[in-house]
Amino acid sequence: MQTLDDKPETIHLYVVREQAQPSLAPIILSAVFLASLVALAVSIPYQQPVSRSVIRVPAVPLGVRTFTASVAVIPTGVKTYPATTSHGVLTITNGSILGQSIPAGFIIQGVVTDNAVYVPGGSANGYGWAQVPAHATSVGKSGNLPADAINSVIGSSVYVRNLSAFSGGRDSYSVKYATAQDKQAALTKARNALNIMSSGLHYPCSEHISGTLMMNWRCQFLTYHIPAF
Repeated sequence: MQTLDDKPETIHLYVVREQAQPSLAPIILSAVFLASLVALAVSIPYQQPVSRSVIRVPAVPLGVRTFTASVAVIPTGVKTYPATTSHGVLTITNGSILGQSIPAGFIIQGVVTDNAVYVPGGSANGYGWAQVPAHATSVGKSGNLPADAINSVIGSSVYVRNLSAFSGGRDSYSVKYATAQDKQAALTKARNALNIMSSGLHYPCSEHISGTLMMNWRCQFLTYHIPAF
């Protein structure tokens, strides 16, 4: 019977520890803190400290001086007036024994009647007659007709005349005027001129405006002496 020698067998056992995942929270907090420091440094720049001191010295009044500036107001506003129509009266005489009716809007020699009018017929006492207001067909001064400029016959017995002149016709025209902005611009120009004239140390000047635009400044000037210390 054979006997096998039981030789001892060596078994090596290794234990490896599993590594844990690192946390990202410290990294994120560090980045946020660094960004806050950068933003704070940019928003609040460094300012070098400044020291200030105040010295009060007495002022010595000098004479009062008056400065004057005269500035013209340049008007830029424009107002346009339209042309007007001349008006007058027509005298209508009827030599017929039959009455005549003249309608409104009847045109004769450049004038038109404003109303309808009835002209009675003539009789043993004389011609029948009537008057009616009228106006020129064209606007402007050309419609200002002199007396007796209209002398016409309608048919064989009706006579139309203007015994007095037509008036009131006027051509259109424009007028310039100074706006509030124009006056303010002139005031600003005058103040700038007086500000240059009155350069120096003085109390606030009193202002007076007169005429078209004449501005006066009355200024009390001052002087002072700084002590030796």
